[in-house]
Amino acid sequence: MRLRALGLLAMVSACATLANSGGGDDNLPEAGLGPFREIATDELGNNRVAPYALRDDDEFARDVSVIDTDGDSSTLDVWAYAARTVFAEGVEPDPTMPTTDIVRHVAADGRSFERNPDTVLQAEAPWEQGTIGKPSALRVDGEVWLYYAGAGGIGLAKSSDGVSFTRVGTAPVLDAADGWENGLPPTSPAVTSVQGGFVMFYEVALAEGSAIGEARSDDGSSWVRVGGAPVLSPGGGYDAGGAGSPFSLMLQSAEGRDIQVLYYGATDGEGKRTIALAARVDASGAFRRAAAPVFGSANALGPREPCLLRYATYTLLFATQQAGTTSALDFPAVAVGVAPAAVGLPSPVPP
Repeated sequence: MRLRALGLLAMVSACATLANSGGGDDNLPEAGLGPFREIATDELGNNRVAPYALRDDDEFARDVSVIDTDGDSSTLDVWAYAARTVFAEGVEPDPTMPTTDIVRHVAADGRSFERNPDTVLQAEAPWEQGTIGKPSALRVDGEVWLYYAGAGGIGLAKSSDGVSFTRVGTAPVLDAADGWENGLPPTSPAVTSVQGGFVMFYEVALAEGSAIGEARSDDGSSWVRVGGAPVLSPGGGYDAGGAGSPFSLMLQSAEGRDIQVLYYGATDGEGKRTIALAARVDASGAFRRAAAPVFGSANALGPREPCLLRYATYTLLFATQQAGTTSALDFPAVAVGVAPAAVGLPSPVPP
């Protein structure tokens, strides 16, 4: 039997339906996995300009990791951890400069972020070399664990309240390695709880195109790489030029089997970027790609760094992309997509 998604996910061997779906292999919650449409003006509040939940031409907020504030999918309140660049007074903002801070935005509706974030982490550790960003946040035993990328690898900080974070150790929890990674530092962590511990996917920017590696941990601090090759490397078609910036979801079949879904930033042979999707069964083995990207094919804004938030009847996709097509909007911003495309989102808060 196969996990199928209306032609999107003819890719992984599976036993049955995913949770919260109807019976039978042909009645899966595929519409909640993609493709995604951009949210509309009347679906985004707080004076945000759709489809952008974050668009800031002073500090260039980007690369969000969004978590439910209470772990209850029936409520909409979220915290969004984003990277930004803080410039000294009098310095002209430059979107090509590395990010220096991680901040927390709050939204009561899952998407209309407040405009005055809390700074939760700044580049201070020597191994970070003045830059931190690309956060991956998750809840663990009442705490928020925040994985992030610095110049020397991937770090971890923990918080009991989601604002005040303390770094774990004085070095990266995952640093550069030889082998297929060629001694290049890992970046763009995506950490997920799995049975018996944690799994991390991460990007390595190889000369021939970015690839995605995998590591495992029992405690979230000590990591061991899995295998001697990437779990996803440049393939063909929409990711012929690279596969990076991963985000992972764990779903479950009606028979209790884990389905691991991996969204990622794909780059084709011409340099066009989209958000793509792959999956595997039981959080092990090879990933199989979907037939087409799930977001970004209709324009040239180059989405990357996906993050998803699943609710009972819809899924939100957050992705960093160019703020617009003109030279004045040539800076990163965070767009929001929704699936299924026909769903009507609850009224934004504030309107």
